[in-house]
Formats: sequence, C-alpha cells, structure tokens
Amino acid sequence: MNKLKLVIIGCLVSLTGCEVISEKAAPVEPVFVPVENEFCLFKMDTAVEHNCDLTYWLDFWVKHDGLSWTERKERINQLGETQAELMKKVLLSQGKGTPYQNRLRAQGWADELTPNLTEQMKQLFLVLVYRPSQELLEFESALTILTRMNTNQSKELHVQQQRLSEQQQQIDQLLKIEASMMEKKEGINQ
Repeated sequence: MNKLKLVIIGCLVSLTGCEVISEKAAPVEPVFVPVENEFCLFKMDTAVEHNCDLTYWLDFWVKHDGLSWTERKERINQLGETQAELMKKVLLSQGKGTPYQNRLRAQGWADELTPNLTEQMKQLFLVLVYRPSQELLEFESALTILTRMNTNQSKELHVQQQRLSEQQQQIDQLLKIEASMMEKKEGINQ
C-alpha cells in the first residue's frame, strides 16, 4: 500500500514538473469569442437585422419584460416566422404571467432557433433563456400534479367524512333501538 502511495505521489510530482518545465502554458480560451468585436446571434449565413447588435436584443427583452401577458401576446401574434421574429417571440414569452402552454410553445421556438445560433450565443441563450424557462415549466408541471393530487385527496377526504357521518347515524340508530329494547325488557321483567 505504501509503495502504491509513493508511485502515485511520484507520478503527480513528475506531471507537475512537466508543467513547470514547459515554456508556456496553453492559453485558456474564453467561452465567448466576439466576431469582429461584436456578439452575433445567428451564424453569418443567416440574414437577420440587428444580428450582431446584442444591445438591441437585450434592450428589446428588457423593454418588453414589464408588459402584461396580454400585451406581450398581442405582439407575439403580430410577428411572423423569420429567425429574428422567432427570437422576439421567445423573448416576449419569458416574462411573468406567461401561461404554461405559451411558455411551452416558446420552448419549441427556442429549439427551432438554437441550431442557427452562433456557438457563443447558444451558450448565452441556454443560460439566460432556455434553462430558466425549462425549470419554470417543470415547476409549473409539478405544481399542477401536486394540485391535482391535493384536490383528489380533498375529495376523498370529503367522501370518507360523509361515510363516517352515515355510519355514526347508523350507530346512533342502533343504540336507540338497543336502548328501547332494554327499556322494554326491563318493563317486562318488572
């Protein structure tokens, strides 16, 4: 066992020694590499207005985040099916009050968009939009299931309370009959 420890320590020391000896460590590539100092949403072969203007998209998202679901829904209905319009639909579907079905539809649009996004935007899109929306969908789904279970249990509890009440009435009637029979028996015995 001690020999194994020595071998492992020796390997670790020799590996770190190689790192020290190497002239230059490989540079760590940043996750987001701007194209020409800009972040482009879609691959360059996709013609999209404001494609490399990340500020435009963030402003769009923030500007519309405070709108009610009804207002955002109206704007979604006015949009078409281009890549830029699908992106707007997804962003409009992220605000508070978006119903489950509409958020689910937006996830479908997001799935449709993802293959056309640049690699750096895929990562950003997943972190900022897709995953949080997916988590909300999962929470809402779980909440719906728990609510249904709670409702069913409440109904079952009500049914059981009615049965108990009926059984209590039957027991009371039997006790009255028994008391009446006891009174008659005592009357006969006297």
